[in-house]
Amino acid sequence: MSPRASKQSPASQYVDLSPWAFALWWMVLFVVHVITGGYNAAYAMFYWELQNTYLYLCLDYSGIGMPADAHSTIAIVNAVLAGLHGVCLLSMVGASLWRRELAFSPWPEPSSKRGLFNKAVVPTADDRFSSRITSARTQTVYLYSLVWGRQGVLGVNGNKFHVILVVRELIETALQTVQAYRMSRLLPRVLLNRFYVCLLVLNCWSSVLIYSLLRHRIEAQRRFTCLLCDCILDLVSCVGVPLIILFSYLGDYDAGLTGFDMEKWYDDVWSAHALNEFQMIVVVSWSDLASRAFFSLGLIFTTTNLKELLRKYRRRIASTANSIRIPDKMPSLKSIALRARGRQVLLHLVHFLFAVWGVVVLSLHIQASVRPKAAQCVLQVFPWAESNPSCYLAVLDCYRLGITGKLAEVEDHWSEFDRSTVVTLVMRHCPNLEIPDMLADFHLTTGIKVYNSTIQSWEASAAITNTNHPELIWFYLVRVNLTDGVLPQGAQSLDFPAKLYDIEFCYTNLRELPDDLDSKWLIGTAIYMEYCQLTTVPLVLTRLDPYYLALTGNPITELPPELFEVPDMFHLGLGNTSIAQLPRNVTNLSPLLSFIHFTNTDVSFFWAWIDPLIQRALGGGEAPLKMGGSTYCFDVENVIHGNTDTFSVLPSGEYSPMLMDASEANRDVILQAVDCDLMHSRTFYPIAFEDSISSL
Repeated sequence: MSPRASKQSPASQYVDLSPWAFALWWMVLFVVHVITGGYNAAYAMFYWELQNTYLYLCLDYSGIGMPADAHSTIAIVNAVLAGLHGVCLLSMVGASLWRRELAFSPWPEPSSKRGLFNKAVVPTADDRFSSRITSARTQTVYLYSLVWGRQGVLGVNGNKFHVILVVRELIETALQTVQAYRMSRLLPRVLLNRFYVCLLVLNCWSSVLIYSLLRHRIEAQRRFTCLLCDCILDLVSCVGVPLIILFSYLGDYDAGLTGFDMEKWYDDVWSAHALNEFQMIVVVSWSDLASRAFFSLGLIFTTTNLKELLRKYRRRIASTANSIRIPDKMPSLKSIALRARGRQVLLHLVHFLFAVWGVVVLSLHIQASVRPKAAQCVLQVFPWAESNPSCYLAVLDCYRLGITGKLAEVEDHWSEFDRSTVVTLVMRHCPNLEIPDMLADFHLTTGIKVYNSTIQSWEASAAITNTNHPELIWFYLVRVNLTDGVLPQGAQSLDFPAKLYDIEFCYTNLRELPDDLDSKWLIGTAIYMEYCQLTTVPLVLTRLDPYYLALTGNPITELPPELFEVPDMFHLGLGNTSIAQLPRNVTNLSPLLSFIHFTNTDVSFFWAWIDPLIQRALGGGEAPLKMGGSTYCFDVENVIHGNTDTFSVLPSGEYSPMLMDASEANRDVILQAVDCDLMHSRTFYPIAFEDSISSL
């Protein structure tokens, strides 16, 4: 007999288990398929509906994830993966029902396969159809055995098992190393990072440890242990890490809103967490999708090999269990020994390289973990191979740091960490804030907030620019005093950030805007300038064509007609201002304007030009005019309660027929068009929430 034939005894090709142990492992592998298949199915459904949710609007605005036109592809890929795991589940359940005992596959055992192949089938005229079925079944079983069988190309006892395992582990280790690096760069969850790195390192060392510690065990047990380690890390990579992160956000998710409450995005800590950690949940690139699919497919390959190794313990083993064809020409023992020794040396070399890589990964993680914590890093991350502390939420709290915000003080504190890693930058409680030129180093920053501070100096050399801040998407000044009440030069660069569409000022002393601001800021921006010192509406705001415009609380007494003719305006806030009436001559009302706030104003009547807005809104469910606390609402309440049958102003043919007709027949129109709830008098910017998390 050839050495290849005698290399493994029949018993050494299996891990024999008692019926109870076999049932346990059957259930474990069943659960692996349920978890992975269920995760892929849920992921497919999530991506199928994602583009229709508020969550997608937030993710897309923040630049997280793939665009909507890629969602169907992502959903289909995950649905296919879920289907493959479903086939594995059906195979296990179907085989168990067919055999009336727990089994992994409906395919016959190797011995019965050979019997099937060797059995002569002589079809007659009466059983041709049955013969075709038998022949097709024979060919199917043969092809399955050739590829997936124990000694097939991908089989657990195939000649190429170690080659395939090494190639697969090389790819998986590379992908898992990339994932571990991304986790070190994006996640401040120290325990989760350590857990994943430990699994990755142990997987790199597993082959050396297993073949050293289990060298006296049979080959099947060693292979089973290797595959089990591989399966665990694949499961954690594919499902574990995303689910651990996902579960921490489930309590905050609003199913009715199909997203997270707006206030959450104003929470510096929560939003900084979300902006980074959501990148581990959603697909961010095609390579990321391929990596996730590879882990899921890897679980199918690994569990298939594990199933082939396991069998129930049988007291008697048939002597024909491994009939082997003896080759006509026997190779020399010397050539066989040389080839075997060469393969063994190569395999040991590969195992050694894996072990070395495990040491490298562990060293990088330890080096990152011992990096000192910077006082300003509210949320610090520990990316590999970095020398300075890295944080994605940096808060310059002058009160806590015992400084006033002078240029040298700010530079000293910003020099303590790697500025290029910061996602959110906050400056607060600084009585003499001077912005240094090193603001240009915050290349990955998506948001800048100044709270409860006085900006003494913010020169053009320290401006926010697209060159230095290409990822910046929001800019907030809250409870801020500006020098002379004018916009700082640092916020007026001609090279304005190309993604900065959210500018919100609340409780500032801003009293004017430069006339050329529309040549600097982006067109179509959401602009909040609430409780500032604007006495008139700067016409430059109308030329900026804002989607949202809030001028709440400004001492404005007169409104220009251009304010209501902004082409793409959707929401306009004019509550708590000093206006008493609307402009008379609005000739081209914005076709997209849907909501206007006049809360706590002296507005008591409407001109006829407002009627197209009312007509668009009737039957839409939400009143377009928010007027709680206004003179008009006081009149409406008197009319509804029967105290009067007319409005307080004298009738005019130029007034709105829909809003100034107090007759009982028209009251339903008024109630659909006007909301007199005072809750709408709040600022657009959640100032109460901001004060609760940021005040001294």
